[in-house]
Amino acid sequence: TKDKENACDINVGLVSTIPSMLALKWTQPVEELLQKDHSTIKKEDYYPALLRAVTYNKKMIAVPFLNSTMEMYCNLDALKEEGIKEVPNNFSDLLPLLPKLVKKSDQGISRYGLECQVKRYQLVNFIVSQHKDAFFGDQEGGRAGEMTKLICGEDGTLDKFLDQWEKLLKTGAYQPVENKLTEEFAAGKTALAIMSSSKVGSVQGLVKDKFKWSTVPFPKINKEDTSGAAVGGSCLVLFNRGNEKRMMAAWDFMQYLSSPEVQSRIVKKSGYLPTTTGTEKQADLQKFYQENPNYKTALDIMKTSDPLSQEPMDLTYNEINKVITTAMENFCSGKLTKEETKNKIINESNKLLNDWHAANG
Repeated sequence: TKDKENACDINVGLVSTIPSMLALKWTQPVEELLQKDHSTIKKEDYYPALLRAVTYNKKMIAVPFLNSTMEMYCNLDALKEEGIKEVPNNFSDLLPLLPKLVKKSDQGISRYGLECQVKRYQLVNFIVSQHKDAFFGDQEGGRAGEMTKLICGEDGTLDKFLDQWEKLLKTGAYQPVENKLTEEFAAGKTALAIMSSSKVGSVQGLVKDKFKWSTVPFPKINKEDTSGAAVGGSCLVLFNRGNEKRMMAAWDFMQYLSSPEVQSRIVKKSGYLPTTTGTEKQADLQKFYQENPNYKTALDIMKTSDPLSQEPMDLTYNEINKVITTAMENFCSGKLTKEETKNKIINESNKLLNDWHAANG
């Protein structure tokens, strides 16, 4: 934080790191630059969900870049074998179907119905998708001010998630620990897999013509859930190190990366979301989406999700991720009850946040 001379002009980091970036005096909020006459891009050019993702205290701090959503990958051939014509959009209707998708061999289960390891990103999505005011932590998930505690244990959203996950475990059709999920899905070891839309390209390359597959929105925890997915991924943070010309040159490059032409190329090569609304109007991308509908699912999910559904800016991202991952592993293996799992996630995450605030004033 002191080596200004050797610092970069643009930092690529997770959206959740924005509060930490603001602790650096070099960070230049892009909101101020977007208002300048020579700016080639406007604030309203970004999708509302992505704009919200990079906004802190009502100010756009960074530029969204390489963003994705959580979605479900479906082995259509496996579904067809069992007479399942459509995948339900909620766990209540999905759970009874999962045992039908299981295949067994002499060595045990050779194909599971569903695979998805619950870590921070997965849990956050299942929490915030329940309704528009379902935030993972206080201060609107850390976007209206520094997050001080988790509130998903107070509003019932974590309880509802754990209730459904306990039912999922009882089906015997669920694989709770991932090794390499893209490879496992492509090898037919699970009929359904919940993972990032950024894996679409990898899945397509691995599956090839072995079986038919598709992407759909991940299932709702409750049938009445209304809010949708939380976009994940990175952002571009601009640094002002005292050289105005250099900073503005870096800003020009960031605007170039947001242009429809560049965004279209990124989408087609990755499965990431376009960040600006003009991108999906590009003729080449429209043709690509028609020919590759699995790439478009993420865009449809984002556009139908409430912009308030977001990952938290939780200050201790890696540590909270470890707490959630460990707690869910122990819950899924029967070492923790629902209540013990809830308490572990809430209490240990809150302690991490308390320690952070104590250390940082």
